[in-house]
Amino acid sequence: MLVSTLAGCGGGDTLDAADTGAGESPGASESLSPGKNATDQPEPDKLPPARTPVLHVDGKYTYTVRILDAKTMVDVPGTPPPAGTMALALLLRVEAEPRDRSIHAPYAALSIDYPSRKDDLNSEIGTVLDYGMPYLTEDQMLYGGEGAKGIDSVFGTLQPNTVYYHWAWQIVSEKANLEGATLCEAEVWGAGCIPIGDINTAES
Repeated sequence: MLVSTLAGCGGGDTLDAADTGAGESPGASESLSPGKNATDQPEPDKLPPARTPVLHVDGKYTYTVRILDAKTMVDVPGTPPPAGTMALALLLRVEAEPRDRSIHAPYAALSIDYPSRKDDLNSEIGTVLDYGMPYLTEDQMLYGGEGAKGIDSVFGTLQPNTVYYHWAWQIVSEKANLEGATLCEAEVWGAGCIPIGDINTAES
C-alpha cells in the first residue's frame, strides 16, 4: 500500500494535454494528443525524476544514492511513529558503484540531518534511516503492487547493472524544523551530504 501511495506522487506527464491547436489537421491532432482516441493507450506510469546532486557512499560496499521524493508520514509499515513524532520518508534510487558489481543491500548507513535535530533528540527520535521497504526495480515499483517481493533491505544483495528503488524513513519530531534538511552518510567523519529538497506534508 505504501509503495503505490508514495510512488504515485510522481504521476505521469500532463504537458501534452494542452499542446494541440485549433488549426491543426485531424491527423496531426490525433498524433499529438495521446488518449484522445478510443484505440490510444494511456501514458505509462512514471517515477518522479531523480533529484540532484548524487550522494556517493564509500565503505565496504560503494554505491550511489539519489532522492526522488520526500514526504512526512504519520503511518508506515512495521512500528508506527510514537506520539509526538512522524516519519520523514524518502524514495531513494540506489545503484552499485561501479555498476558491474553486486553489493549488500545498504542499511543504517544513511542519516537525515536537519536544523532542529540536536534539540529534538530523545529516545524516540531516529539518528539513522530505518531499514525501510524492500529494494525494487522500476517495473516492480510501478506495476508490482503488493505482490512485488523485492530484495530485503537488511539481508539482501543488489544485483550488478541494476537500478533499485525503495522507501526508507527516519523518525523525527512532529515539530521538527526540516528546512534545508540533508541526506548524509551516517556516523562518518567529513560525511558527504545532499539536499533533500521539497518535502510534502504528512496526511492528517
